[in-house]
Amino acid sequence: MIYKRIINKLIQQVEIRTIPTKEKVVYLTFDDGPEKGILDFVLDQLDKYNYKATFFCRGDRAEANPQLLELLRQKGHSIANHSYGHPNAFDVPADKYVADIEQADGILCTPLFRPPYGSLTLSTWLKLHKKYRMVYWSLDSEDSKLERYHHLQALGKLKAKTKKGDVVLFHFCQRHEKETRQLLPEYLAWLHKENYRSEGIGI
Repeated sequence: MIYKRIINKLIQQVEIRTIPTKEKVVYLTFDDGPEKGILDFVLDQLDKYNYKATFFCRGDRAEANPQLLELLRQKGHSIANHSYGHPNAFDVPADKYVADIEQADGILCTPLFRPPYGSLTLSTWLKLHKKYRMVYWSLDSEDSKLERYHHLQALGKLKAKTKKGDVVLFHFCQRHEKETRQLLPEYLAWLHKENYRSEGIGI
């Protein structure tokens, strides 16, 4: 497992973690949806500032909620692949993992991909990297860290660490809904006050 983690760290260094820019732009990203309720909330918050984002969708949830996927497209946000059933590459054979990603691609139709848990083995990366642009993140909102999440601490870290070109990780799923609802409005208000804008990641 230590070997796998080392390889995974090296893979992250050669894929997208930030997007170079001279302007005050960040790239807000959301994982694990689309699910009802929380998506409407996230979109309402983004609309307040005319911010665009990238939504890393699970294929199974997009398949179950096609109207939500269409809503994202209508609003001009970027759609990205976050697998079909959210497997961990450390736990399943490479061929099975790739088949899961391809199943999601049949629904989402995008070359942007973020591995669940940010984890890839060398064999899965070799099978995927020629077809997909892999997008990780440079700044974690910590809205998924339920066991140690603290609203004010998470917000303070975001404010202190945000810089131009950051790819910022949030979630838009019911499991982390409480934390996202607490954190996102205050962070977006701060970004706006600091004259940042948010754009979707281009394909």
